[in-house]
Parts: sequence; C-alpha cells; structure tokens
Amino acid sequence: MIQAGELFEYGIQTEHSDVRAHVSVCNCTLYIFPTKNGIAAVKAHAAPLASAGQNGVIGRTAEGWKVRHEWIADLRIRKFSSWDGWKRFAPDPKDMTTSARGKLAVECVIEVMRRGYFPFWLDATEDERENVQIQGTDILVFCRKKVQVKCDWRAGETGNVFLQRAERNPLRRT
Repeated sequence: MIQAGELFEYGIQTEHSDVRAHVSVCNCTLYIFPTKNGIAAVKAHAAPLASAGQNGVIGRTAEGWKVRHEWIADLRIRKFSSWDGWKRFAPDPKDMTTSARGKLAVECVIEVMRRGYFPFWLDATEDERENVQIQGTDILVFCRKKVQVKCDWRAGETGNVFLQRAERNPLRRT
C-alpha cells in the first residue's frame, strides 16, 4: 500500500475548459454545463468538500466540492441509456482504474456528440451581407469549445456533481 501524501491544486479552478460533461454510470446520464457556472455554484453555495481515493492507496487522492445539480445555472441533463458502452463499465467503480473509467466516459461523450445530443453554447451572428443571404446563409455559427469529461459514477444517485479542486497521483496513472 502507498501512504498518504500532499494534495496539489488541480481541478475545475485551474483547467481551461469551456464546458464540463460529468458522466453518471449509475443512471446512464450526462450532466453538462459551462465550466464557469460550476465555479460560480461552488462560490455561491459554499459547497461542502469531500474526499476521494484509489484502490491500493492509503488516504485521500482527491478533494473536491459536492455541488447540487440545481445550484448549477444552465445545467443540461442528457439521459443516454441507448449507448451500448455502458455494459463495459464494471458493476462497481472500485473494480476499474480511474483511467479506464475516464476513457469510457470520453467515449460516451463523443458518441453523444456524434448523435447530436450534446449541447454546445455557441457564438452566433447574423450575416448581414446580402450576397451571402441570397445564397441561403443567414446565420454564422462559431464553436471552438474545450470540453472536460469526468466519470462521476454516482452523480445521478447523489444529486451532486463532484468538482475536483486538488489531487495526487501516487500510482502515476494517466
């Protein structure tokens, strides 16, 4: 067993994402929201801190805020039970590495995107050039968004998303 150690600041407050997608395995649902709205919810509601751990490690390996779904402005909830990939998750999160859970969560989000179910907060403007409108274009859409994906196994069961603020990685898992 590896012993407890210091946590390092690393989480929602240090990342450069625009959108977060928390994949809840327990109810085959994604909780999607603008990153800034998650940070605002932590501040506005003094969200309580919670710890997380890894198999084979003594002590906590992460710390974050438990944020109620209803605290996050513009949270989008996408049920996605039709995805066959849910079967590849183990029955218990402790039976999978964090890397394996994360990889499957990313696959899930990509599939939601491919099917057109993922909400994107877009920058859009009317194209006022007459020659462009005559050709059938009224609106120009710009979407260059960075999405952070988290496997938040029980988010649908607890009513919270876990917004990490610090971690350590003693097993050197990516």
